[in-house]
Amino acid sequence: MSVEANMSTVCTWFNALHPEVQAAIIGAIATGLAALIGILTVSHQIRSQARQARDAVAEGERRKIKAALYDEILTSSRDLSDAAIELSNQLRMTNLDVTLAARAATLGVQFNTPSARFIRIMQLHETFSSCALRLIFLIESRRIIDPRIIVFRTALSSVLHDARQYMFSDAIAYVMPALPVDAPNGGLFPYDPPSVEAAEILCIHNDQMIESLNDAISYTEDLLTEMQNCLLGDLFGNQINAREPIDPDKQVITLSNSDLVEKWFENNTAWGVDIAKAEAAARARFEREEA
Repeated sequence: MSVEANMSTVCTWFNALHPEVQAAIIGAIATGLAALIGILTVSHQIRSQARQARDAVAEGERRKIKAALYDEILTSSRDLSDAAIELSNQLRMTNLDVTLAARAATLGVQFNTPSARFIRIMQLHETFSSCALRLIFLIESRRIIDPRIIVFRTALSSVLHDARQYMFSDAIAYVMPALPVDAPNGGLFPYDPPSVEAAEILCIHNDQMIESLNDAISYTEDLLTEMQNCLLGDLFGNQINAREPIDPDKQVITLSNSDLVEKWFENNTAWGVDIAKAEAAARARFEREEA
């Protein structure tokens, strides 16, 4: 039997019923439909609320993870900045003490023996280098935040390169001979200040190192700015502007200019020059081995 025939039969049967029966049937059908619609509506609301609850929990966990990521980057950045500041202050004091002693000796008047010791400078340099390496390793392991943050590894690697050059070449040649040395049994070994010219050379090398340390502090500031924007910007609805140095030649690192900054470090720093030489030597060695 076709659907049309079935419908015709139902209509004929329904029309033959007493009006009160018809009204009761219609009322029952309407009640059933209303109940069904209510059940479907409640079911949809329950599913929607459950989905919203899951999304809220997931979003809360994402925010916790973002906050934790920022906190660990903040801690490592502060450690590096503190180490850079402490070493910078020591070098500035060294410049002042040695310069005063050198000038006083030239004039034949009494002078205060410099309080700086080369061993202390070495210790502060080691602390700075360790903090820089920890931050570099942290950056490498947190590239999931944004792969472009690797530019900060490049910047800190360049600073570390300059620091090693200072510590194991310039400082040994010009700073260490100008400072007094503690005797094993107490007191000092006999100390003669350097000449005024030698003190000036010492200051030049120390000032170059201080400039590198200031760069490290600036780069950590740039890193924290970018991480606040990436990890916390959506939470507070704000974005922090990039640093604006007085010296236009100083590099400001942002994620948006990361490619340009990478190229600048490769082409304009001693670190970049040495990396290029090392890569060229490795390629030449590989080509000889393949030949």
